[in-house]
Amino acid sequence: MENEKIIEGVLQEFAGLTKHPRKSGHEKEVSDYIASRLRQLGASVVQDEVNNIIADVPATKGYEDVPLTIIQGHMDMVCVAKPGRAYDTLKDPITIKRDGRILSADGTSLGADDGMAIAISLFLIQQDFAHGPLRLIFTVDEEVGMTGATHLDSKYVQDAHYVINCDSESLEVICVASAGSVHTYFSRPVSWQKAAGTAALKITASGFIGGHSGETINQGKSNAIKALALVLQRLHQAGISYTLASYDGGDAANAIPSQAQAVIVLSDADADKACQLTAEGEAAHKAVYGTVETTLSLKAEKTDVPEKTVSEADSRAVVQLLNLLHFGVFAMNQHLPKLPDLSSNIGTIHIGDDTVDIQYFPRSSSDARLQELLLSLPVFAEVTGFTFKASEPAPAWSENTSSVLTPAMTAVYEKELGRTPRIEAMHGGLETGYFFAMNPDLDIVSVGPTTFAIHSADESVDLETVADITRVIAGTLTALKK
Repeated sequence: MENEKIIEGVLQEFAGLTKHPRKSGHEKEVSDYIASRLRQLGASVVQDEVNNIIADVPATKGYEDVPLTIIQGHMDMVCVAKPGRAYDTLKDPITIKRDGRILSADGTSLGADDGMAIAISLFLIQQDFAHGPLRLIFTVDEEVGMTGATHLDSKYVQDAHYVINCDSESLEVICVASAGSVHTYFSRPVSWQKAAGTAALKITASGFIGGHSGETINQGKSNAIKALALVLQRLHQAGISYTLASYDGGDAANAIPSQAQAVIVLSDADADKACQLTAEGEAAHKAVYGTVETTLSLKAEKTDVPEKTVSEADSRAVVQLLNLLHFGVFAMNQHLPKLPDLSSNIGTIHIGDDTVDIQYFPRSSSDARLQELLLSLPVFAEVTGFTFKASEPAPAWSENTSSVLTPAMTAVYEKELGRTPRIEAMHGGLETGYFFAMNPDLDIVSVGPTTFAIHSADESVDLETVADITRVIAGTLTALKK
């Protein structure tokens, strides 16, 4: 298969997808389209109760005895638009534009994540190449709630041997493992009182890098919420009495917060000393993180005294818990030394009318290690007067050290592309964790074309890498015959 022919064929299938809005949680229309298209191509199709698509494609002659391979991706996309761009995410199609080898959209996210998995799969099953029995599984709601993966009937993975997930973002990498995770929540009722102090300070942590709490957690970054809590602890240890009028920071559990701010009420006599201690805290924080966090700032400035604050006990409990909770990497993987084995992120904090709420998000490449951490977190809640709640953990996908698929794909990659791929594990989550939990004997890889700025209106994909990964997948499917 020549690259230009592949690109044109895949683009034709991708263009069909772009006509059907596919925001997470609203996939019925695109699911119907995919099911119809697969039936046109001769596949046997099941559309389940949540609109997942499961389609079986028979083996080519002579390959009937090759074990079943699942090719998998998700049909939903993150729908965002540039400022001023009118975009109804439930009705409007995606307008694509091509500039040489780069495909993007007109002012919106493109949906190559993960529409390219579907387009490549639809293209492949029309080509004349040798392969064993195939099952295409396209799930819903991967970007938000993993509804498709969690509701998929396990029978669709029990009879499979190989899984090629197509949701990775770099042609250069064959991913062989991903992390599990669990959303946890700390909450405490707060008692409001009339502000007792005569001065107020707004303390701001800003200029932090932020970023993905899995993929970048081992890059030496700091956390704005945690940094601010360290300043507040510094004030407490210096004997300064204060109460919190507010404490807010972060945007999402799985994003390292780049900013946080708190307003404290204290005595006039302590205000200048608190500003000095904040400056000292900034200097100390830069001494630890400054080579990475080159623009971090911790500043205290005087502000109007608010009418009310939470109690001194509530204020102390918040600062205690934030200082107890670890941010960053706990331990590195012993087999894959660049991979964090356990990490956690303090994602958000907000003091509301009735409660203070904190989202804490641990990840691990080991389900057992994640469960071990979950045993200790309620203790932190208990000693600080918080309640603790955890969601159902998302399972990890552990590397298969006896993989047949990984070396087979590596050999095809080297033959087709003339270079060696990187074999890596990721500290983020993939749907493969759910497949692995349903059938731990699966031999799994995750691959994909090189995409840029996913989940944004600047999203794009390199079409040459689309063609390259298509050739690698096709060659691998042929090579799986023993």
